[in-house]
Amino acid sequence: MIIILVVLVIIISLIISLLLIRNFVINKHFDNTKEKLSGIAKVVASDNDVIRNVERGVPVRQIQDYSLGVMHNVNVDFVVILNHDLIRLSHPNETMIGKPFSDLNDARKALSGQGHFSENIGVLGQGYRYFTPIFNQQNEVIGIVCVGLTMRTLNHDLMQAQYTIFGGLMLGLFSGVLGAIILAQKIKTILFGLEPQEIATRLREKVIIENEVSEGIIAISADKKIMLMNKEAQAKYQLANQDKKAPIGEQIDTNFYNALFKKVFDDKKKIKDRSFYVNGIEVIATVTPIHVENEFFGAVATLRDQSEMIHLSNQLSGTKYYINSLRGQTHEFMNKMHVISGLIEMRKYEEVSQYIQQLNHRYQNEVGFLTERIKVPALAGFIMGKINEAREQNISVLLEESSNVSNVEMQDIVHDVIHILGNFFDNAIDSILQKKQPGKIELKLNYECEGNVFILKVKDNGMGIDSEMQQRIFEHGFSTKGEDRGYGLNLVKTMVDNHQGIIEMDSQPGLGTSIYVELPCTLEVTSE
Repeated sequence: MIIILVVLVIIISLIISLLLIRNFVINKHFDNTKEKLSGIAKVVASDNDVIRNVERGVPVRQIQDYSLGVMHNVNVDFVVILNHDLIRLSHPNETMIGKPFSDLNDARKALSGQGHFSENIGVLGQGYRYFTPIFNQQNEVIGIVCVGLTMRTLNHDLMQAQYTIFGGLMLGLFSGVLGAIILAQKIKTILFGLEPQEIATRLREKVIIENEVSEGIIAISADKKIMLMNKEAQAKYQLANQDKKAPIGEQIDTNFYNALFKKVFDDKKKIKDRSFYVNGIEVIATVTPIHVENEFFGAVATLRDQSEMIHLSNQLSGTKYYINSLRGQTHEFMNKMHVISGLIEMRKYEEVSQYIQQLNHRYQNEVGFLTERIKVPALAGFIMGKINEAREQNISVLLEESSNVSNVEMQDIVHDVIHILGNFFDNAIDSILQKKQPGKIELKLNYECEGNVFILKVKDNGMGIDSEMQQRIFEHGFSTKGEDRGYGLNLVKTMVDNHQGIIEMDSQPGLGTSIYVELPCTLEVTSE
């Protein structure tokens, strides 16, 4: 298709060029003919021999010979010399000598002393001619010179010129078609063998897919100009820049560039799942450098709303902690059931009764103590599960007696509290296990109705961390546990900040860690 289009364009262009050049050549040929005829006629009229012989007024052989010589030398069809009475003194057809000129009115105009051009039918047929007067020494008109070409000669010359033009255009057409084929093949190679319709279709599909993706996509070139921005990214860009649009090809906003792309442009390394804050908009982004033939070409960023990621993470984390809690309780329950089953098989019914009483007593002590202070069932059940999980690893959990969470409606923040508490519990257990000796975790939970604040404190006697790590412990991707970690505490910090709360850490290497959190919230107190 590309080849056909290019060839058609070349052919049409050459045809138009042929017509224009032909008209130009015809006009130029006639202009040149005029100059040629007038120049020859004036030269003949100024010749002294011609003037002297014309003054005699009768035909003489010298005039005829002179006229024929001029005619052959300059390639004109006729040179006719007339006397004052318009009688031919010379003519290509000698039988016409001595006879009046065929068109007396046309010839008579030159007797006024002015030359003129004329197109008319004469003895030799239709032709183009020029008349000029012959002056004697007294500046009197004594005769006329008429020089001309027949239309047959003119048309023959024109045809020769047109054949040359046509031949050149055919050569140009052949070269153009050959070049068009080579160019089209080159273009198709560059376009991966796709036709224009296929390119347009795929471009429309690309735009549709980009705009249907829930993540924002922004790509910029090495000179910081926007190459791509889908609908979702455009919305975030406008929100961060007070409804300012980002046209493709324009420079990206400086704040947007500094926040998202500057580090990738400087280091030429990928940044994955990093939290960014841009003009009041918080997003999770992955920014990847683009290289074309080993040269840096720009970067592309995929953006996702931080709030969506936090919500999803809360759901996943809450589910994970619920599962771990249930698994711990299930494991402990199964151990107890195995003990009871074994005693029954050995027919030691009295020991079974004593064991059940012991379990009941411990349950009443632990569960009663817990539910008396933590009156939110979901939270109490979660803590109970964590106590059992810790006990399996020889770690005791102590709930401070001052803990008190009344019967309050916590649906709005229960997932956040469980997520924060679960993260602190897991970190405390890991820290104690690294110490490889029995440990304990102290827990305090309070909801102060007067201050509308939920207080959470977790303390352990694990390995602890040094002051330098404490400075970075809440950074995204930073962890003391190895690679692909460091997201939990960062997410906890984000959740606390979203509630406009407070999080504080106090840790000493070898002695343990204490974390304190305040979450401002207004909870509705329910009936017992």
